[in-house]
Amino acid sequence: MSKLIVLSNRVSLPNPDKSTAGGLAVALQDALSDIGGIWLGWNGEKIENHQQPSFSLAAYKGVEYITCPLTEEQYSGYYCGFANSTLWPAMHNREDLIEYKSEEFKTYQQVNRLFAQQLSKIAHPDDIIWVHDYHFLSVARYCRELGMRNRIGFFLHIPFADLKIWSLLPTAQNLIQDLCHYDVIGLQTEHDQKQCMDVCHHFLASQVIHPNVLSYNYRQITIQCYPIGINPELIQKVAQQKKGNPHPVFDFKDLKDQKTIISVDRIDYSKGLIERFNAFEDFLKNNPEYHKNITDLQIACPCRMEIPAYKNLYELMDSKVDSINHEFAQDNWQPINCTYETVEHDALMKIYRQSDICWVNSLRDGMNLVAKEFVAAQNPNNPGVLILSKYTGAAEQMSEAIIVDPDSCGDMVKGLKTALTMPKSERLERHKHLMQGLKRFDITDWRNAFLKDLRRVEMFNMSKPSHRKSYTYFAHQQIYT
Repeated sequence: MSKLIVLSNRVSLPNPDKSTAGGLAVALQDALSDIGGIWLGWNGEKIENHQQPSFSLAAYKGVEYITCPLTEEQYSGYYCGFANSTLWPAMHNREDLIEYKSEEFKTYQQVNRLFAQQLSKIAHPDDIIWVHDYHFLSVARYCRELGMRNRIGFFLHIPFADLKIWSLLPTAQNLIQDLCHYDVIGLQTEHDQKQCMDVCHHFLASQVIHPNVLSYNYRQITIQCYPIGINPELIQKVAQQKKGNPHPVFDFKDLKDQKTIISVDRIDYSKGLIERFNAFEDFLKNNPEYHKNITDLQIACPCRMEIPAYKNLYELMDSKVDSINHEFAQDNWQPINCTYETVEHDALMKIYRQSDICWVNSLRDGMNLVAKEFVAAQNPNNPGVLILSKYTGAAEQMSEAIIVDPDSCGDMVKGLKTALTMPKSERLERHKHLMQGLKRFDITDWRNAFLKDLRRVEMFNMSKPSHRKSYTYFAHQQIYT
């Protein structure tokens, strides 16, 4: 019987003492538990360069976890270097931040080959392999070179750059060729799907045989949109639980007379943090009646601090928060309560439930599950309001949110004022439609739709050209509304 093998950059072993309400880890855990399988990836640890990374095995609830550390050189070149200093800014349309070093690309390829070699050791011919995210664009190519004919799918959780950006990368041709060794390529939005089709067709001179199928080098590659969802019912249940400390960071008892805005972001230039704080500052300047009556709650998680762009952004954001608080603070009130602590998922859902507004301000985002989780956590009898950047993948599905342009200070201020003054009847109506959308295509539907298309790939797709049969394959199409 075939099994599912998942490859992602980071693999955290499940902790039976900690529960979680949703997210990618839960979806993949459920997928593996359903049919049995293996989860492969980096364990988050680093070793000296002279040491050889070795894989270790752990098991939990029928799933095998195979992980290894990275050497300091691999971490620097593969992760901090090509993945997050080249690909990440490129995919988020930040051509000004793209840094390319040939030795980092070489290390990226070495790490991709390392995991492909491990896949070749553990996979049986009928096993299905599901690779996740921009860290592993080249894994399928190495798998094919190692003789693997398995069905191999790839899902990109971040946006897909347009042809102009790809043309700036010296390795674009090689990477797109590598990408088309996958059988199914999944994107978050229809916009990303179209850009992926256009870029692949341009670099490969491939034949488009269907709106979401390319023919290239005796292979057919499905490129399809699969918008990732959440588990709204479970999040609703967790958000209203009374047990445990519901908000270890923010004291809502002291905020009971305040309108509260919650924002949860990694400190990343794609999240529009400075733009949002500038808009909030402008709102306070022009709406003094809200002084002492509104508090912005910011959970900001530092990440990739080894990369100068991230370290600089952290310092800029910290300075901006201090500046706004210094300018507007009165008595015991300050307008922004910012924490850099990591908040456990269950506690976060309870914070969402007690907040009046959630403000997601991404300048470019694959999906943004914060927006979906906030809606799912709300009290359906008295829901809060979602302010959502038009540049998030979620905006394609969540039109009932207040959609704003994060590049326009005036538009963001107008959106905040609308959220603060929205009557309850309108909040109820918007929330009802948003919840219907979350339930219509949840995280289980996302997982099943992708794996269904991957299982339908004909095995001869991995056969030698001389053994090809003539056929036409049209991928399963799901309409998302």
